[in-house]
Amino acid sequence: MPRVLIVEDEPAAARYLRSMIELKNPDFQIVGTAANGQDALAQVRTLLPDLVMTDVKMPVMDGIEFVAKLKKEYPTLLAIIVSGYQEFEYARRALATGVVDYLLKPIDPVRLREVLDRLGSTLALRAEEARAGVLLRVINGEPCESVAGSDANAAIGPDDLFWLATMRVGGLPSRFRIEAAVDERATCRDDFYVLPGCDSRERIFLGSKLKLSYEDFIRQVCTEADAVGGTFRTALVLSNALRVAELQKSACEACMRVDSLVVAGLSQVRYGMTKPAQDVEWDRVLAARIEFALLESRTDLLEQAIRDLVAGWKVRRLPLISVESQLRRILHFVLRKAPHADVSVDANLEFLLEDALGGVGDFGDIADAAWSLVAKAAGTGCGDFRDSDVPAFFHAITRHVEERYAESLNLASLSTTFRISSSYLSKLFRQHAGRSFGEYLSSIRIEVAKRLIRENPAMPLRDVAERVGFQDPFYFSRVFKSAVGKAPSEYARSDE
Repeated sequence: MPRVLIVEDEPAAARYLRSMIELKNPDFQIVGTAANGQDALAQVRTLLPDLVMTDVKMPVMDGIEFVAKLKKEYPTLLAIIVSGYQEFEYARRALATGVVDYLLKPIDPVRLREVLDRLGSTLALRAEEARAGVLLRVINGEPCESVAGSDANAAIGPDDLFWLATMRVGGLPSRFRIEAAVDERATCRDDFYVLPGCDSRERIFLGSKLKLSYEDFIRQVCTEADAVGGTFRTALVLSNALRVAELQKSACEACMRVDSLVVAGLSQVRYGMTKPAQDVEWDRVLAARIEFALLESRTDLLEQAIRDLVAGWKVRRLPLISVESQLRRILHFVLRKAPHADVSVDANLEFLLEDALGGVGDFGDIADAAWSLVAKAAGTGCGDFRDSDVPAFFHAITRHVEERYAESLNLASLSTTFRISSSYLSKLFRQHAGRSFGEYLSSIRIEVAKRLIRENPAMPLRDVAERVGFQDPFYFSRVFKSAVGKAPSEYARSDE
């Protein structure tokens, strides 16, 4: 309830103003009256009102001087001048001090109500913001005793009850990078509070039990989660309302519990202190498959084992924190068993795990990330490591491409032919040809096309395109011009 101090040297006028406020605007509480500006300043310092309504012509200190001094000490305190003086100079001086309105005597009750209704909305918003700030300080660990009386507008008592929920957007929080919250402020709307978490992807929600039912609070949480966006979101809504003194500990526990519930690609809302999923037992059959692949230098079998493993995690909706734990155990196993293990993986394992899993959007990303880490740990270079002579192996691949450039070649078909992963094949072209597979294939096709055009300038464009592996002559023409600098027709007329 907004608190009002009346400053008026005429007792009858003060009583009249008080009665009008109490009758027409009962939501405002009159906390005191003062007969002059000096007395009013002293009362403001002890009563801490939200609004001051002052006359102009008073002894000791008039209303204009009083408001000017008031604003120096309390710049955000709202003030209204109430006066019988209609002269422009009085109004100008009053407004220059920062008053929010100027009411003329005799006061029009309708006009008074309009002004107080407008200021009531402003004060309600300020009170909500103040309460949000106090709650944020409590959540951040300040003793509730030290913040309970820090702001008269906050009006949060130790026995007030709040619903609590936490939400994480995307994957797990970073352990090695600082992800500061985008907006450190707490906000409030209709007794629903949104507080920043430990990083930019965490939110804490509070709702006043006095104003919001549990069902209304849940709806607000879901609406806020949808508004945040992101590939997937995990929210946890606690079942019991909490006192102020319980908020910090409960919020900390809820945030940690949310982290244990995050499943890649799955948006979910959980209720109560849900137990985290039990960790997956070590799969001895999988371990045997991995060890056999390592000893036989079979990249294809090793990759298939890892992708089969992740497929099982997807079926179980294994939380990311358990995925990380399982992947850590697998990597330690690979590092022990692989004949050519990459020891740098062991030294940087935790950093590599965070980098690999930090941005995953679904279990397909997890499969790729897991295979990349396992291949690195095994020393395969993400490829079929039984081919120890990599240059000779790559030469066999390029010879295959040069012989079959007119066919429908792509990374998938080549990786099947040579029994290696697409990612490793792409890496081979980058390392040994200095370009991507697509760029390498296009360069061969364009060179053959140039030879065909030189030998037979009259050959139709469609025929040239088909003979070098392009089904669309217009696309072929664009690629040719981009590579050669001339369209095929121009090239045919040139002397090159």
